[in-house]
Amino acid sequence: MQTRAGWIALVLTGGLALAFAPAVGRAQFPNGLDVGGRDAPLFPLPLSSNRPEDGGFYTALEYKMLRMTKTIGNQPLAVRGFVDVDGSVQRDLGGSFIIVGTTVVFNPGPPGPPGAFLGSGAEALNVNQLATDWTYGPGYELTLGYRFENGWAVEANWTQIFSVKYTAGADSIPPGFAVGPVLADTFLFSPVVNFPIQYAGPASRLGVGNPGATYGIWNAASSMTEQYTQRYNEGNILGRYPVLTSDVSRTNVYVGYRFSWIWENFRWDTVARDFAGNATAADHAIYNNIVSNRMYGPFIGAGQEFYLGKGFAIELAIDQAAMLDIVKERATYSLADRSTEAKKQMVEYSFAPETEGKIDLTWYPTRGIQFRLGWDFMMFLNTVSNPYPVSFDFNNFNNFTNTAAGQPFAGLFNITHPIFERIAIRYMDAIHGGVTFTW
Repeated sequence: MQTRAGWIALVLTGGLALAFAPAVGRAQFPNGLDVGGRDAPLFPLPLSSNRPEDGGFYTALEYKMLRMTKTIGNQPLAVRGFVDVDGSVQRDLGGSFIIVGTTVVFNPGPPGPPGAFLGSGAEALNVNQLATDWTYGPGYELTLGYRFENGWAVEANWTQIFSVKYTAGADSIPPGFAVGPVLADTFLFSPVVNFPIQYAGPASRLGVGNPGATYGIWNAASSMTEQYTQRYNEGNILGRYPVLTSDVSRTNVYVGYRFSWIWENFRWDTVARDFAGNATAADHAIYNNIVSNRMYGPFIGAGQEFYLGKGFAIELAIDQAAMLDIVKERATYSLADRSTEAKKQMVEYSFAPETEGKIDLTWYPTRGIQFRLGWDFMMFLNTVSNPYPVSFDFNNFNNFTNTAAGQPFAGLFNITHPIFERIAIRYMDAIHGGVTFTW
């Protein structure tokens, strides 16, 4: 807080000094980078020079807030209830206590049909619960460049947007405390199949039935959470040349090479507890679906800057990139103790063109300093994402179709989409603001 307060105080102090300093106004673009209203910096920094038309180095640091499209589909993950694998839960629920002499004895009822589902089967968790919010992620853009005497400029910039996470979950108590007549709806069920014995979960988690009657961590689970994480990076090396300059406007052409990286991770955690409420790392299953779009390619664009007066200018720019998309796709099932893992991993190559544009308002308070505030947009075509991220087939990672006719959830988990899927358009936009220094 002290550092932040000190920075704000410095900015305000500098702003007041600039506001009351004597001005020598200019109503046209000079040969340098500046469109200033002052002759020289008032700060004790080695900014600019007496001959800015000769060129020189410049650096910029901007704070950025970027928002990415969430390509999330409608895929149910869990319902309320559980499967009685061997029928012993139904047997014990149908039993009664009798007195034999002076001893109370439990008299089991008849075994129920194996594989019967107990509970309402109401949907408890869906991937689309992560799509309710859409927020901006914080980050920065750092630029280093050099302007030549003839007006050409070359620069390199790097954008880092930190991870944005969206979460949702389901636990023991359903909405409205609708727990069901035998508390069956306090448990969660997902139709994961084809898993090994390491994922069996606690042997007894109901207090009734045989050990293993609710076999599998995803059967009679206590809690489930889902999390969706996105982050973005971009790097550019470019050349800029002013092709047309007048007293009130300047037209620039941009040519360069771009790297863009979109990283997305869907994570699903399931915990099964025993009847006493205890769970170990071996009772905690984790599913991850990770998609990494790394795009490389050249771009070309143009920008138009208009001088508004009093040191202010506005710029409109747009460019088009032809990108090779190298997509790394990975899906895994694992335990929290990392003792075992099943995975599917592959790499795809495709063409993913991108359009990027911006609107910037720039203030040149003095020679060597620029303040900028603006809005960016980016549109990518033909990238890969994971809108239907979960395969319920543990070992094959194939589409899963529930064929259990007569169950309360029959048809709910029918999936016809692959766990990795190309999307036609991916949209992003960002708000940015920062300062540029010319040395």
